[in-house]
Order: sequence, then C-alpha cells, then structure tokens
Amino acid sequence: MTSPGGGAATAFDVADRIRGKTASPWDVYGERIRRFEIHLNGSEIEMVRGPVAFEGFGLRLIAPRNGGVGVGFAASSDRTPEGVDATLAAATGVSQHASFPAKRVEFTGSGAPGTADLDLVDRALWEDPVRTLESFSEKLLEAAGSTPGVEPSFGSIRGTLAEVTYANSAGAHSGYSHTLVELEVAVKASGGAEGAPPGEYWVNSRARHLDSRKLVDEARSWATKAEDARHAKAPPNGKLKVVFPASVLSEILPVALGFRMSGSAELRKMTPTPGTQVAADAVTVVDDGLLPGAVATAPHDDEGTPQRRGSLVDAGKSGETLYDLLHAEAAGRRTTGNGRREQPATPAWFRFVSPPSPAATTLSIRSGGGGSDAEMIEATGDGIWLDQLGWAFPDPVSTAFGGEIRLGYRIRNGKLAEPLRGGTVGGVILTQPSEMSFLKAVTAVGGVPSLIGNLHSPTLLVSNVDVAGA
Repeated sequence: MTSPGGGAATAFDVADRIRGKTASPWDVYGERIRRFEIHLNGSEIEMVRGPVAFEGFGLRLIAPRNGGVGVGFAASSDRTPEGVDATLAAATGVSQHASFPAKRVEFTGSGAPGTADLDLVDRALWEDPVRTLESFSEKLLEAAGSTPGVEPSFGSIRGTLAEVTYANSAGAHSGYSHTLVELEVAVKASGGAEGAPPGEYWVNSRARHLDSRKLVDEARSWATKAEDARHAKAPPNGKLKVVFPASVLSEILPVALGFRMSGSAELRKMTPTPGTQVAADAVTVVDDGLLPGAVATAPHDDEGTPQRRGSLVDAGKSGETLYDLLHAEAAGRRTTGNGRREQPATPAWFRFVSPPSPAATTLSIRSGGGGSDAEMIEATGDGIWLDQLGWAFPDPVSTAFGGEIRLGYRIRNGKLAEPLRGGTVGGVILTQPSEMSFLKAVTAVGGVPSLIGNLHSPTLLVSNVDVAGA
C-alpha cells in the first residue's frame, strides 16, 4: 500500500498468519495510528502530548450455523503468531454462538481502489504533527483573545494519523491513509459594566484538515456569541418557524437517517417503503462516501467494498437502503459499500475494536433555492435561528430528538433580534406516511452548503417546530 507514512501492513501480516488455519471465510481490518494532542488552559498551552502510538486489528469469521451463519469477531493489538492464534480462537468461539439470518457471506477479492481526489490527508500534519498543531494552537489563542472582555476558557486540538489496511480470505488486499482533526474550544465573555454573569460559547468539530485561514473571523464570531449568551433570554413557547444551520443538523440527521435507512432497520421492519413520502419535495439526501475532505470519505468501506454515492431521499421520496455484506445477504441484495466500524452517534478515532455494521458515510443534502443564510432569515419573517443545542439526543429507532437551546436568536420582521438561551427544541425526523414530521415540515432549503462532521448540508427552514421556553 502507498501512504505518507511509508505503508503499514497490519492486516496483511495478520492475514498471512491466518491463511490455511480455518475453512471459514474471514476478513481482517487493521490500523496503525499515531495520536497527538495539545491541551489549552485559558490563553496558555498547558500540555503537548504525543505520539500515542498503537497498532491493532479486528478479525471477523463467518461460519455456517443452523441454516444461517455464525459471526465471530475478536480484536487485538497482539500481532505475534501466538496473539493472532488466540484472536482466531476467540473469533471461532464467538461464531458458535452468535448467529445471523443470512444463508452465507462471500467476501470478494477485488483489487485496491485508489485514493485520488478524495483529500484524505493533511500533509503538513502528517509530515510535522507537533509543530503543525502548535502553530495552529498559537494562532487560535491569538485570535480567540483578540476581543476585549473575551478570553479562551479551555480547549484541545487533537490530530490523528492513521494507516488502514484490509485483507480477506478471498484475496483482497488494500489500504489507505487518512488524518483526523478534532477541535474543542470554549471562549468566555465577562467584560462590561452591566454586571451580567459570564457567557460561554463552545466549539466542537471534526475534520480532515487543520485550517487557520478563517480563525480570525471565526474567533470574532465566537466572541460575539459568548457575549450574547450573557444577555440571552428564554425563547417563547409554541410551534414556531425554526432555522436550522448545518452545524445543528449535523447532530441530528446522520444518527436518525443513518440507522432508519439501513439494513439493520430493514431487518427490524423499520425502513420506509421505497417511494414513500418521507420529506418535503425540496429535500434530497444522498449518502456520499466520496465527498472530498469529509471525515467519512474513503476509497472503500471497512469490508473492502468501494464506497460510492447513493440516494436515500429523492425529492421527498424514500430511496435505497444502506447495506453491509451481512445485511445485504439477509435481504437478498448487494452491499452498498456501507459496512462501517464507526457509528455517527459515537464517532471514534480508532475503529479496529468494532465489527462492521451498515451505517451512513456523509449525508449530503442537495442545495435549494433558499439562498444565503440572510435570505433564509428574511424568508422566515418571525421565528428562531437555532445556533447551538446543548445536545440533541437523537434516537436512531424513533428518530425523535430534543435538546436545550444553548444559543439562538429571535427572528423578527426577517431580521435577527435578541439572543435566546434555555428552553428546548424537539421533533421527529421520520414518521408514518399520514403524519407530519420534521423533514416533511421543511419549507425552504438554503443554497449554500457547509460540511460539518458527517453532514454536508445547506441551512433548512422548518415550520411548526415544538419550542418550549418561558
């Protein structure tokens, strides 16, 4: 495999030691990882940590069992011959008890797809991780402390450099490298003579790259929002028009749609019938495993199947279902390249410890005619701009969500007005065909998309949203 770090061979080495020791089909997913962290305390760099380096693999074995298959999985960081043998024995033991309703599972020996144009690696971070993180942190602290009365409270910047490898009993042999950047920072506003208590604004993000070009503008925005949080009032009660930017939608939609449009939900008879009206006509959602620079983008999924683009919602109508190998076989279908060892609800910086299951990659909502955020606000007339939820608590089964408003703004006469804080916003993403839902209540789709975590989306205007406030 070709990688910036010289090329790991984790899964390949394990596969060489397994071959010939079992008659059951198997696959191996391997990771070699280096992790670097910078922790901030106020306006100072408190600690530089790294590299935290480790290498591990997950081994899955498929064995015939009672008319179905037994699925065994075990993970280890012990790649010695004895460690691999022990992991194979553990997976074999599990396969005798963990059954799955598929007649058989066949791995394919397809060649390694390329990584061209996928933008998976931050080259500066890969080549000089400590200095790159330190430089970004210095610029962040300078920008975050440039507004009088506002200062950084705490924060961390984490960079992960990973080399992924995959091999199976059919002869597949592939791998790629990627970087992951996780940012957490809080700024506190406490200036002014009016005596209001301090206000704090938190920022959390996951991306492939460190990008300091917009830090100054972003820091000004954080400072403004921290100051607004000091003076925010409770929102009104009732069913209101609410504008949801991509940053808020990213905490809700990937969890809800990712499960309910998957083979796991289909097995439980929970997926909508294809062609059912599940959203407003203006809503089209694509599962895009090839979106350049997205954290879920990769040349292949965690079962070696090439990732691709597939339509989940087309002009409001439900589309295809997301499958991994196991669920595709159970449904009599073909895998869609969505066998993933990371779930949107619990993203992790290493994945070899988990078996694959069907999950979304990056949900991409097609831009509409709503224009810029300012135009979306103007079209709202009277309502709420929802800037940040404390936590949306999306439930993948019911698709219900509800969270406290950490910061929002009242919209009056098509303009942003006073800041809001407290109270809750909630809804249900998918409902029965005869019932109203969050997606069916979308009345405008913005024209400017943003990539936030596992979502690429413009701003959405949703009507009749339940708001509990004063």
